Amino acid sequence: MHKKICLLIAFLLLCTSCSSNQQDKVKEAMESYPKSPAVTENQILYPKELGKDVLKTKIAIIDYTQCNDGYIYVHAQFKDNKKVKIQIAKGETKYNYDLHKDEATALPLQMGSGNYLVKVLQHMEQNQYAIVDVIEFHADIKETTSPFRYPNQIAWYEKGDDIISFALDTVKDADNDLKRIHDIYNKVAQTITYDDAKAKQASNKYMIPNLKDVLKRKRGICFDYAALMTAMLRINHIPARLICGNTDIEYHAWVEVYVEGQGWVNPDIYVDEETWTRIDPTFAAQKFQYDGSYDAVYYY
Repeated sequence: MHKKICLLIAFLLLCTSCSSNQQDKVKEAMESYPKSPAVTENQILYPKELGKDVLKTKIAIIDYTQCNDGYIYVHAQFKDNKKVKIQIAKGETKYNYDLHKDEATALPLQMGSGNYLVKVLQHMEQNQYAIVDVIEFHADIKETTSPFRYPNQIAWYEKGDDIISFALDTVKDADNDLKRIHDIYNKVAQTITYDDAKAKQASNKYMIPNLKDVLKRKRGICFDYAALMTAMLRINHIPARLICGNTDIEYHAWVEVYVEGQGWVNPDIYVDEETWTRIDPTFAAQKFQYDGSYDAVYYY
């Protein structure tokens, strides 16, 4: 059944040029999917900075009060251009995040329940960082999807941001999650124009998506497309994760969504780290022919 749902979602996302008969089958499939109520603005999930369990340093505050919900809240305490990193580790797995001046954001605990070690690192010289402070805590993640229900640094939004109304309006006519996934994918593809100039910059440095800027300019690279879709899904209570990893061909990033009763499914939306190839139905259609392996490295 899981495989059927994967194929169904893939077909839904790509059926803009289908025959009339195929489109009828798509409509029938979407209509038969279980209905669920729409999310209202006051039901949207946001990370909280509660200040109960914290690590305070001169350059960053780490609030892990809500660790059981799958995230920590990080607040920069510097206003210059210091190079600061937050490292989150569980066992041998580590994630490193750049923290920028005045930034306040959530970072996911995507490695599940267990003991976490979080380090605040400050740049010294060349590629060397010094440990400023360390905190260790145990997280009992409520649900495996919890880290992928909230905004985080890769797909960040706050109350009042334009993306909130944009995401809710996009699915206002949908009465189930399959339709919402379909509508969000199409909306992103139809609204955002590919930014060739930014793509050239991205080939030389890592650029975290700024969703406010993406929606304002209606331009972006594939990382922006993927982050925007991830954020819109999460706003609508559909867990979504942006995955970076390897295939038999090259390094990629792709979006997976969580469908109740089926688990994580891949709607075959992905980006190319080297060429930042545009996310569009034609490119995705070519990828569906790929039968090789997927090796996920990072989940956001």
